[in-house]
This record gives sequence, C-alpha cells and structure tokens, in this order.
Amino acid sequence: MNGIVAVLVITDGIMNTFKKNNALSPDRARTKAELDIRSRLVFNNLVSKGIIKSIPGDRYYMDVQAQERYLKRRRITLIVGVASVLIIAMIVAFFWK
Repeated sequence: MNGIVAVLVITDGIMNTFKKNNALSPDRARTKAELDIRSRLVFNNLVSKGIIKSIPGDRYYMDVQAQERYLKRRRITLIVGVASVLIIAMIVAFFWK
C-alpha cells in the first residue's frame, strides 16, 4: 500500500512541476533537466498514458485535458476500491457472528 501512495505522490509532483513551470503546450515545452525530473519510471508512465507529450529536442509538456481525464479515472477507481472494501467488511461482519 505504501508503494501505491509513493507512486501517486511522485505522479502528482511531476504533474505539479509541469504546471508550476507552465509547460502546458508545445511552445512552452521543457526538458526533463529544466524541470528537474528524476523519476524515470513514473515519468515514462505519464508519457505512455498521453498525459506528458514529447516534442523534438527531447522536450516535454503536459496535456491538461489528458491530465483531467486521468485524475477523474483515478478518483473513480479510488471510490470503487474503498466502496468494495467497505462492502466486503460489512458482509464479513454480518456472517462473523
């Protein structure tokens, strides 16, 4: 569970870095060095999901619409996961007697 939280924190940190540096369009793209991004695994995951886009010159920017879709899916997944755990806990508690 701690690993999942760590990935979420790193993911949010990377997305916030793009926002803080206004790297939100191709003409505002920055290199990873300029953004001081070191997490290659999480960064590559964001690229593969289309949230971070690359352009020539090894520069990157964040697609805000793709980020919003990703965050919406993440919230829904979290809600469904928590609801599932609660339902299972209630069923177990009911039959535990």
